[in-house]
Amino acid sequence: MTKLLNVSTKRHIYFVTLIGLGFLWTGVAYIIQAYRLLGVMDAGTVNLLVCGVYYVCQALGIGAVGLLFAKRATLAGGRLLPLYATIITLASTAISLYSSSLALIIASGTLLNIAIGVLSAAFLTRLTTDIPQQRRGLVFGSAYAFGSIGTWLLSLPMGGRFLWHKTSIFAIAALAALSLLLVYKLPLPAKIDKSIGHMSGKFDKKFILHAIVVLFLLSMVNTLGFSFPLKGAVNSVYIEFTRAFYGVGLITAGILNDRSRRWGALCCVAALAFPFAALSLGNNVAGETAMWMIAYLFMGFWSVYRIIVFSDISGKSGNLLFAVFGLLAGRLGEAAGTLGSALFTGLPLVVITAAVFVLVILLFSLLYQKLYNPPISPEEAEKRLMIEYTSRFGMSAREQEIFSFIIQGMSNTEIANALYITDSTVKFHVGNIFKKTGFKSRLDLIAHYRLGNMTDIN
Repeated sequence: MTKLLNVSTKRHIYFVTLIGLGFLWTGVAYIIQAYRLLGVMDAGTVNLLVCGVYYVCQALGIGAVGLLFAKRATLAGGRLLPLYATIITLASTAISLYSSSLALIIASGTLLNIAIGVLSAAFLTRLTTDIPQQRRGLVFGSAYAFGSIGTWLLSLPMGGRFLWHKTSIFAIAALAALSLLLVYKLPLPAKIDKSIGHMSGKFDKKFILHAIVVLFLLSMVNTLGFSFPLKGAVNSVYIEFTRAFYGVGLITAGILNDRSRRWGALCCVAALAFPFAALSLGNNVAGETAMWMIAYLFMGFWSVYRIIVFSDISGKSGNLLFAVFGLLAGRLGEAAGTLGSALFTGLPLVVITAAVFVLVILLFSLLYQKLYNPPISPEEAEKRLMIEYTSRFGMSAREQEIFSFIIQGMSNTEIANALYITDSTVKFHVGNIFKKTGFKSRLDLIAHYRLGNMTDIN
């Protein structure tokens, strides 16, 4: 048992490091691209490009990997895909840093983000194939926190301007090399265990579409809300430092989701209400600074849940295509939110965000019921009632077996023939069942069981 535990722990640490290191260096490459654009374009246009168009590009890369898993899972889960995506990401980052052509910078950024999407999907799919459901939240939260906090630490040199400098490409190259060393050790995807969890293993197209829409709107309203009056904090907060708060939120959310998916889901939605609290701060820069940091803390719940929900769905259904849908819907939702925040400001933005938030609550409540309180079949309901009833009266395994025949109306002889035991043995166990339940006739016992009357009769 100890040996198995050590193997499991080592596997978890490996995937935390692999996913975390991937997030770290690709996230840094993404930020470097944004800073490079800020040197040649206005901030509003850069925001639309980086958080809008580039997120759509990431979604394209994510979707491509999902389709590849559906068609050729061995190729999608192998080492060549992350290897080629890493090379493309590094080359694209170098071009954007050293090129003086705006068109080439934007084109390289487009290719960069497609490759980032490919890497993200290739690594995150492993949550479904190689991490048990009860550990996925912590593994992902820890990995993302590793990348988030690492981004802040990497930005510290040169008075916090390191990521603005061309030499940052060497740091990215070094981290990418470490990542490739881990990729070299990457095993083939494990067989999915579909037996764990409370979800049904059957998901129709309407359900999948419903879940995608919910996560899309969750990401959209989060992005819209995050553009509320926090702008004063931009000049007073070291933005990369807020990533440390993000890391704390991610780990907390991961632990909570592993303890209870229901609570993780509810906290995710509750966190979306947070931006509205920022409206009461007005132009209070100190308050806005605190809200900016706390906002990143709350974002961890939303970031973890959108990945976990489809990782679980993928695991229960056995379809790896679903594993990428959470991040895919999230990126598209963030792109839509970025566009909305660019088109609307002030009261119209607040009203639109509130409307989307209400829609999210309505759709999420339906999704929550389907995911965590699914209707059960008559057979499953009967099985649960049987277990509950026989356990309450402390029946032995043999007594439970005989009791199941009694409630079907079978006689002692019929039960004996079914179980290949003598009539006297059946009579003995039936007598014990009557003693434990307090009944003296089969009709009263069956009636009590069918009515679901679980109160003491004595």
